[in-house]
Amino acid sequence: MKQISFGRALLVILSAPSIALSQSVVDHTKDAAAIQVAIANWDRGWKEFNAALATKDYAADADWTNAFGRARKGRSAVEEFLGGQFALPQMRSRTSTASTVAIRFARPDVAVVNSTRETSGQRSASGATYPVRKTHDLRVFVNDNGRWWVVSHLIMDEKEVVP
Repeated sequence: MKQISFGRALLVILSAPSIALSQSVVDHTKDAAAIQVAIANWDRGWKEFNAALATKDYAADADWTNAFGRARKGRSAVEEFLGGQFALPQMRSRTSTASTVAIRFARPDVAVVNSTRETSGQRSASGATYPVRKTHDLRVFVNDNGRWWVVSHLIMDEKEVVP
């Protein structure tokens, strides 16, 4: 029997889903709508300072990192962190636009979602007002038995380019 290297076997396994996907067209209309609802829940949770609503679509073991580099593991840890942030007066002064969303289905059960929004009126702990923040979110969603969950969420702000 001919031996196959681990690398070659892995390449065959990893390429199989893309071969199957390229041969069929999947209608993701309902999936995209469900993901849009999850993003809207996040946006509304921030508008209403409701951490449970903001994190309702996170997997129990989701990875999350905010624009300031604070990372949390799991829906309950993210909810607890946001609850503390929402209680701060400097956070309650801010408002954000609704997210603009772009969804790419990497597989039928995995979506990579980019979104952007602007936030104004946020203050620092010392009371200084931040300039308008242009924030980008990168989320990975996984469909588990018909339910889309955020499994990873990275938040970042655009920075001014220094000449």
